[in-house]
Amino acid sequence: MNIIFVGFMGAGKSAIGRRLAKRLGYKFLDTDKMIVEKKNESITEIFSTKGEGYFRNLETEILKDLVNVNNTVISTGGGILTTGDNLLIMQKIGKIVFLDANLDDIIERVSRNKKRPLLQTKNPIETIKELHKNRMPLYEKADLKIKTHKIQIQKIVSLIIKEL
Repeated sequence: MNIIFVGFMGAGKSAIGRRLAKRLGYKFLDTDKMIVEKKNESITEIFSTKGEGYFRNLETEILKDLVNVNNTVISTGGGILTTGDNLLIMQKIGKIVFLDANLDDIIERVSRNKKRPLLQTKNPIETIKELHKNRMPLYEKADLKIKTHKIQIQKIVSLIIKEL
């Protein structure tokens, strides 16, 4: 079985994914890191030189490459579900887990990182709120929803194992 994490940027997909993979003895993959390795460019560079559409197409390519993996935990980018058939591809790969982080937690976490390409706006907090509102219906299509506010990573990992 494979487990795929979706959720907004800063929701903890990579941190929780690594811990879950270690606990299950699974492999851990991060689609953003896979794109960076494949293109030998940072996500910020890809966004600035080739645009968001190009990046979203890369995400879809990466997902298609993962259809045959086994015993893997996969962390995805926050906007991966905004593209066409990505949800259907992910459903073929494994169980989709939505890490539902509190909006205030997200704002606090992502405001520390100045490398987030979608937040290079005049008002990043308003951008976060708008993107979050628009993406929530997509995240809600996951097989499992885990609220993460004020819960330690190890407890979240245990809850995911119990629920799956």
